[in-house]
Amino acid sequence: MFFKDFSINNYVKDQLDDLYHSNRVPHALLLNGREGSGHFQFGLYLAKLLLCKNTNQSFCGECSSCKKSDSFQHPDLHFSFPIHLSKTNHSEKSDDQRQTFIEMLIKYKCIGKSTWYSLMGNENKQGVIGVKESQEVLKKLSLKSYEGGAKVLIMWLPEMMNVQSANKLLKLIEEPPAKTFFILISDNKEKLLPTISSRLQHIDVSSPKEGEIVSFLLKNFEIDELAAKKYSAYANGNLHQAINFHFNRSHDSDYLPVFIKWMRLCYSRNIAETIDWVNEISKMGREQVKEFLLYNLEMFRNCVVGHYKIDFKSLNDEEIAFLEKFKPFINHNNIVQLNDLINEAYFHIERNANTKILMLDVSIKIFKLLKNSVYQSKKV
Repeated sequence: MFFKDFSINNYVKDQLDDLYHSNRVPHALLLNGREGSGHFQFGLYLAKLLLCKNTNQSFCGECSSCKKSDSFQHPDLHFSFPIHLSKTNHSEKSDDQRQTFIEMLIKYKCIGKSTWYSLMGNENKQGVIGVKESQEVLKKLSLKSYEGGAKVLIMWLPEMMNVQSANKLLKLIEEPPAKTFFILISDNKEKLLPTISSRLQHIDVSSPKEGEIVSFLLKNFEIDELAAKKYSAYANGNLHQAINFHFNRSHDSDYLPVFIKWMRLCYSRNIAETIDWVNEISKMGREQVKEFLLYNLEMFRNCVVGHYKIDFKSLNDEEIAFLEKFKPFINHNNIVQLNDLINEAYFHIERNANTKILMLDVSIKIFKLLKNSVYQSKKV
């Protein structure tokens, strides 16, 4: 269950251990944090504690229950998560997609919403935890435990429940059967319905540090240290995003020429060619556009770092060569606005904004911000 090599946010593990050993584990717990904070791992950790047959210590890892939990085959460990609903897709319950979900857990180790949507076949379509899923949860948790111990439901992204689905689960969450535990894993607890949120005990999980992400990547994936540092820097505290960069690293080398062309067009204020560039980038998948925006943020950050005679971190020779010429145009006069602009664009891309309109608007704003530089003597 990956926890042997998981050394991120150990304070959360200590909290869970304390709840377990003092027999104070709530029947409904919310683990809230940004995507990639490791909150799902902590949900798995607590589930394994609750299901282990050796009650004298933390999970033993040797009993039949622990082995079943490790392989995600424990009959009393249930998962609920958002899925795509459509007239042509007859999957209406999480169990219909369970095998794909488990494969994602095993491969990525730290999961993310966009990756899950992409695996289901449409990264641009929102998933839903619907009424049929709530009915299935009610049915499963009303049955006796197969192993005679606890029953655990891990619900990933409960904020994706619609109102009807949430209302069906209210009574069960408030008064579950004996030894029945809800562990809800949320990326944004503010989006949870108040009627659900008020029935949960909350633990907030902070984003991991760059060094923790690097360490995790090196321990769990075949990756060199330079690449691990690079992906960690790009990910901005999102462990899943760093892992996603690793699995899609073939795209990474493509971002530099796209970035160079964009910056040159923005500096020259060539609106006609910028429109052509926007048309081309809009052909990328939404996730690739998001990754490209994160790449931009990292390039801007390295420009600022370069002003202080600090070596560029985790960059290849081509990137360093370009940034040595480009860094005069990114400085204290525009870095805050550029950072805010790219982050805002990322936010809107996540929420299905029209890529062509958004990226053209961002380009026009960068026209002005590059001209705000105090250095005007060099050309990009």
